[in-house]
Amino acid sequence: MKPTYLLLMTGLVAASCQKQAAVEPAEVPDPNWVKLEISTEFSSDAAYSVAGDLDRTLLVATKQKVYASSDQGKTWRESHDFNGPVPGLLQRHDTVFALTFTQTNALGQTVASFADIYTADFGTTWHYTAENYAYDEYRTMSRPIGLVTTAATTTYRIRENSKPMPNSTSRLNTASDLLRLAGAVQKELGLPARHYLNNLHLDAQNRLYVAASGLRFDATTGEAIPPEKGKKQPAILYVSRQPHP
Repeated sequence: MKPTYLLLMTGLVAASCQKQAAVEPAEVPDPNWVKLEISTEFSSDAAYSVAGDLDRTLLVATKQKVYASSDQGKTWRESHDFNGPVPGLLQRHDTVFALTFTQTNALGQTVASFADIYTADFGTTWHYTAENYAYDEYRTMSRPIGLVTTAATTTYRIRENSKPMPNSTSRLNTASDLLRLAGAVQKELGLPARHYLNNLHLDAQNRLYVAASGLRFDATTGEAIPPEKGKKQPAILYVSRQPHP
């Protein structure tokens, strides 16, 4: 998904002018999802891409850096500073390639591409791909953004939403939806809270990972909720408790 901070902040300013602004509701543990938070130096961050496994090592790209966790998200260590979001992490066995560009493929899908750096030890060290891979190989690596498909051909995808802005030709980005497509049947899946969703990942057990913004959105209107003063909004990652067929 594309960074949307300008439009989101515009919406926050408008919301703060209302007499009764929405407030973040209290959260309770969810029976279907595990919520992980990655706190960074930013007051508001987001998760952009994911690789790995909750039970082994997870890699999560945030606004500027990739972080790693080997204790199911209890603690996170800085893995590499990319000085910007990494829109895709492509895992091939125990090697993870950082896809740093975005483009539109022949099918009209937005994909992450150009694997110019990789790690073979889940984030302990990173190396330039050109040192060990042929140019034609790493230049053609890509993966869809916000779209994953299981071995049973069930597809999960992110739907971006927006609404017109008064007296403007621009549109305001609102909360995203998580969709499940099985054959001709499409179903919306609920998350513990509404966010702007950036990407999806499936691990070897078919658990679904949802990379999301720390910024919360109103459950009814879909509009951004102004953050509480002084309260940080860490990058958010949701992990399904059960495999998704």
